[in-house]
Amino acid sequence: MKDNPHSLKPGYYWYFIDTDPPSVIHIHDTGAASLMGTDYEVPPEDVAEMIERGETFIWIDPPQVP
Repeated sequence: MKDNPHSLKPGYYWYFIDTDPPSVIHIHDTGAASLMGTDYEVPPEDVAEMIERGETFIWIDPPQVP
């Protein structure tokens, strides 16, 4: 398996680009991502390019289980 080209850990993030409204993106164990509510998958290399362009990813803490 290839090394992941970015450092985002698997989970859910708020994703911001320019003036678009925020969306939720899921980073998979493979480093690939998918936008919530779609079946569109972004390969890990493209996620790394998004980070390099300055697009913002903010970790969403998982809910606490009582």
